[in-house]
Amino acid sequence: MEDPWDQRWLMMIRITLEVELTMMCILILEWLHCRWRSSSESGEMKNKVKIRRKLREPRFCFQTKSDVDVLDDGYKWRKYGQKVVKNSLHPRSYYRCTHNNCRVKKRVERLSEDCRMVITTYEGRHNHIPSDDSTSPERDHCLSSF
Repeated sequence: MEDPWDQRWLMMIRITLEVELTMMCILILEWLHCRWRSSSESGEMKNKVKIRRKLREPRFCFQTKSDVDVLDDGYKWRKYGQKVVKNSLHPRSYYRCTHNNCRVKKRVERLSEDCRMVITTYEGRHNHIPSDDSTSPERDHCLSSF
């Protein structure tokens, strides 16, 4: 005949093991849930980054035969950079429109095969009319000083 003490002892061990096993299962499930949630959140972040990515402005390119690099197109430009172009003797110049809130950029370079050809690439569209030097405030200021 078995001792009742042994049966109680076995029952306590079984219950303890079941509780520990249940706790381990809960911990594993929580760990898996956290991994799944963090991976889905990083996927959401990637989607947000894709949404925030800047849309590329339309580009227009013109080739002109000229001795002058910068042709007068009616707008005022500020040079913000210059880069040496591979396999070309002539650098590429970068310009921004000087008008307030206008984000148009211009790239000017010479064709490597024919240095008489100037390639002008415009990125974006102007949100204003071309500058007219005859009505510019700078010109009026210069004239009023005489």
